[in-house]
Amino acid sequence: MQALSFVSTITGDWQNGMQTAYEGLKISQTKYPKLEIVFYNLIALVYEKQQDSKQRLEWLLKAYHHPEINSLPNNGKWLIYHNIGEVYENLNEYDSAMKYSEIIDINCRKLNIPIEVSYANAIMGRVEKKRKNYAEALQYLKIAMSFSNKFGNPFLESEQSVDLASVFHAIHQPDSAIFYAEKALDGGRKFKNLVLTASAAKLLAEIYEHKNPSKAISYLKILNATNDSLYTATRIIQTQNIVNTIQQRERDLKEAKKDYDNSIRQNALIGFLISLGLLTLILIRNNRQKQKGVAILKDKNREISLQKDEIEKTMEQKQMLLSELQHRVKNNLQYVISILEIQKESVNYSNIDDLIKSNQNRIHSIALLHKKLNLTDSVNDVDLKRYITDLSELVKDSYDNKFKNVNLFITCTIETFPISKALPLGLIIVELVSNSMKHAFKNQQNGIINIEITYDAHSKKNCLYYIDNGEGFDFVNVETKGLGVEIMKGLIDQLNGKIETSLKKGFELKIYF
Repeated sequence: MQALSFVSTITGDWQNGMQTAYEGLKISQTKYPKLEIVFYNLIALVYEKQQDSKQRLEWLLKAYHHPEINSLPNNGKWLIYHNIGEVYENLNEYDSAMKYSEIIDINCRKLNIPIEVSYANAIMGRVEKKRKNYAEALQYLKIAMSFSNKFGNPFLESEQSVDLASVFHAIHQPDSAIFYAEKALDGGRKFKNLVLTASAAKLLAEIYEHKNPSKAISYLKILNATNDSLYTATRIIQTQNIVNTIQQRERDLKEAKKDYDNSIRQNALIGFLISLGLLTLILIRNNRQKQKGVAILKDKNREISLQKDEIEKTMEQKQMLLSELQHRVKNNLQYVISILEIQKESVNYSNIDDLIKSNQNRIHSIALLHKKLNLTDSVNDVDLKRYITDLSELVKDSYDNKFKNVNLFITCTIETFPISKALPLGLIIVELVSNSMKHAFKNQQNGIINIEITYDAHSKKNCLYYIDNGEGFDFVNVETKGLGVEIMKGLIDQLNGKIETSLKKGFELKIYF
């Protein structure tokens, strides 16, 4: 009867599912009291499919208060807990949703049930998003993603990618929102899940609506194919109207430019005729008028001379900027020479590929920094978030192993940074990411690296927070003959940095500078 009720419910025959569940409940109440919880849960499932959250909560609470709740296997017990938390979330009773989710998170970490830890953190992330506490929402959802990855559930990762994408969209980070929304869309198509596909397509359409209306239409068509709703058909028409308006404006601009060009030619002809007339008048005027014309010419010459001086001044400034950039290149190449000289005296590498790859990444960090400078008018400051993101991805990709799945998360709230500080900071990140990719995940298939650079109001200093979930090591008392840790400690001293680290599962390091 359990199986019959479950199959009837998930195939849409709710009336038969409910009737079978009630019949099973009556039998269990007289003969098998321990099975009452199972039929409570099946009745709640029927109300879930009917989207009746209040009735669903009533039957789940009966299961929760049943005296045999603790006799269920752990997965069954915590399934009831997380269903209760989910219902409270749907009813917008946020405190209750957080309460049950926190109970699941604490207990299932101890019992090593990663799938329930993932569900609990996903619920807490969605609650904080509804409360507009976006920083807390991101933290919970990233934890949920890491545990679903640990459990090896790609469909759950795809579901949680929609939640992450919606938070990034809310805080106006479109690149991250698009990344996770497209990941969710791929998952929805792969697993043939129309709800997931529709959610991801709808979010992508909202992101591109003003940014790229034509692309928004393509996602609205995907959404329309999943549910054929009046909403999506209307949005397609509205967005197509935006595209048509933009195209009409482009045509109007071309016409206006054409009219403007004709006007310029006409004005030029009129100006030529006026000038010719003025020249004739000047030639026939007396000496006094000629002197006045000479004075006007002198004023024009003076104006041209001032413009020439301004151009020469600008050229001098550009030359100074070029000289300063060359000076930066010379100093940073000296970094490379110093590292190679130190390495020449260190213990021989057993693997020459590691030696070459390490030095390549250090040189890439300097080259990438100068590439960023060439994109701006400043030789003193660099876009720190873009530099750190590109550099970390470059180092990770250089060690990437198709048999390992390593996720890299980067957060940077500091917009620009002096090159004198950005170079040693970049080299520190090169060494940290290289060390994680080479050593941290040797005995595990899935890994996480998290890098955060923020301003710490308490210490009134900048903070680099680096963490991975690998094997870990003691950064302070490490015994190694390698050069990487020595370079990091020297670079930290160069930044006048203070470190904090903790010994636990994985590697964790904070540098205040």
